[in-house]
Amino acid sequence: MPKKTRKMKQRAALRKGVAGTPLPEREVVENGASAREIVSPARVLSTPSARAATPLTFDYSHIYGDLKRIALFAGFFFAVLIVLSFIIK
Repeated sequence: MPKKTRKMKQRAALRKGVAGTPLPEREVVENGASAREIVSPARVLSTPSARAATPLTFDYSHIYGDLKRIALFAGFFFAVLIVLSFIIK
């Protein structure tokens, strides 16, 4: 099983709404006085830069070599069993 990447962990944290992650802040300037405003997670996700949820695609290319090796061993042993069945009878 492949290891989780940083991007995958961040996506999972956003889905779960982890309370331990700090919320992003935005500086607001009103009448010459600056103040910091905490941006809610809903507002963070609704920004234009946030992407829509895409279906997960998995890469199983590293497994094809193992499947070929298993198929070769199975074919070899079936051939051995067939040859042995003729020799024994």
